[in-house]
Amino acid sequence: MNKPFTKFLFAALACFFSACASPKFCTREIRTSDATAMELLAASQRAHGKKTFAKVHDVSVRYDGRWASIGPRFQPVLADTSFRRGSEERLLVGQCIIAQEHTGPSGEKFVIRTPRKVTVGYNGSLSTNDETRRAAALVADTYTMFLLGPFYFDRQGVVLAPNGEAVVDNALCDQVLAVLRPGFGFAKEDRVILFIDRSTKQLRRVRMTLNGLESTRGAEVDVTFRDFRRIDGILWPTDFDERIRVPFDLHAHHWKLISLDTNRGFRASDFAVSGFKNRAVRILRPLVEACEFQ
Repeated sequence: MNKPFTKFLFAALACFFSACASPKFCTREIRTSDATAMELLAASQRAHGKKTFAKVHDVSVRYDGRWASIGPRFQPVLADTSFRRGSEERLLVGQCIIAQEHTGPSGEKFVIRTPRKVTVGYNGSLSTNDETRRAAALVADTYTMFLLGPFYFDRQGVVLAPNGEAVVDNALCDQVLAVLRPGFGFAKEDRVILFIDRSTKQLRRVRMTLNGLESTRGAEVDVTFRDFRRIDGILWPTDFDERIRVPFDLHAHHWKLISLDTNRGFRASDFAVSGFKNRAVRILRPLVEACEFQ
């Protein structure tokens, strides 16, 4: 199949599914948090180790992943599959700064995301492409949420409301709608549904809008968390499965947490687009084998 026809087919399918899809998120204006929703989030934070997490200054992780064959083709700039296969990432929790060193068949991609800006480098050279920067900011913000789980929503600009119930992996979950202002990346607003296990209070899934790019507005994606492990008093998911839900239902991405370490004491000055330096290069604690993919 030639490339022009493939692009036309993808565009036509996207328009068709977008027209057929029904919205899944509450769209009403929400300005104040509901007490029931706040308690559900607080219960999930306690289950994940809130007291211990309060002492975390920084988190270091390593991921390995596999992209689906079709889903990422609809958002090539966001997926950036030539560079985003595996990654090492450093998060300064209190400062909300994340640095990501992605690797793929085309080389290395480095992203530094602060609350006000994003810097992107490919194989050591800075990128000035606006869409690339916006996509990198969106990915950095959502990956911070995936890693921190319920702790991510303990910040300014988040309003919570009950959103019914649903079943995830045979577990009944209470849903909490979180309205984020600002949203992911450079979006003014995004909405996230948290699926909180009614029994264990684990955060089993998030479903989110992606308004940070013109090409993803109106899209909905969910990520399911599995294989939880308690490390130094904090419960972390080690398996992440992403599906596109709107405008079509397709598998997008599956990745695993390979290594994790906390409180290594690095600073924002340890981050540069040429790669990690100083204390940020120490060996991480291994969790699972990179090849353990289904």
